[in-house]
Amino acid sequence: MGHDDDPYADAVIYDLEYEGMVEDLQFYAEKARRAHGTVLELGCGTGRLTRHLARQGVVVHGVDRAPDMLRRHRELLAAEPPEVRGRVTIEEADYRGWSATGPFGAVLWPFNALHHCAGDDDVRGVLAAARRWIRPDGFLVLDCYLPDRSLYDRDPQGRYEFRDFEDPRTGETLTSWEQGWWDEPSRTHHVVYTYRRPDGREFRSHLRLRMFEHAELVALLTAAGWRLAREHSDFHGRPMDRAALKWVAVLTPA
Repeated sequence: MGHDDDPYADAVIYDLEYEGMVEDLQFYAEKARRAHGTVLELGCGTGRLTRHLARQGVVVHGVDRAPDMLRRHRELLAAEPPEVRGRVTIEEADYRGWSATGPFGAVLWPFNALHHCAGDDDVRGVLAAARRWIRPDGFLVLDCYLPDRSLYDRDPQGRYEFRDFEDPRTGETLTSWEQGWWDEPSRTHHVVYTYRRPDGREFRSHLRLRMFEHAELVALLTAAGWRLAREHSDFHGRPMDRAALKWVAVLTPA
């Protein structure tokens, strides 16, 4: 599995893959409505969360580095009422080295975007920058996965999570499955989605998710000038425990 398929090069397929992801929307909307001023969304993608926030009256500035994702973001935003469109600005940039024009009322780092950081330095850098981007009464909200050893023990050659999609551009039914493997030296979980067309042609999407332990993340946020105000293992407020595979955190300036 040496392919290098960009998971964000086809935004339509991306949206098909995640169209059922809604469990985080109300959580982030509730937090964003408490912010004083514009909310900054890191890794805004095709605007799944952005549009939901704007419909709730939140003013959002979204940043993402993937041009096709932002192209679709603009297309979908154009279908919204004028008052919703007027609450959204988007910018093509890699937030890991971005110079913000804030200050912002809050920073959102949603939908596991933290895993695109290559290591501790990247995470620490984003957290330190976010500390400078916010107002004195601002806050940061994020979610990410925690390491799942049972998932990493799967057979790398096995095929899992079979699904069928209809490509809205062609009407074709795409059959999809997932494969993955764990790279211990780099602490990276590789996830490959394969899509097969009716004529047998296939294309792939390869995610590389750099994983971090809970204690490691807490140490990084502390070093970057944040305080862990609240943490849960899901978007419904379930307490953290040793078996948690998800981290949902609210940070405030230390």
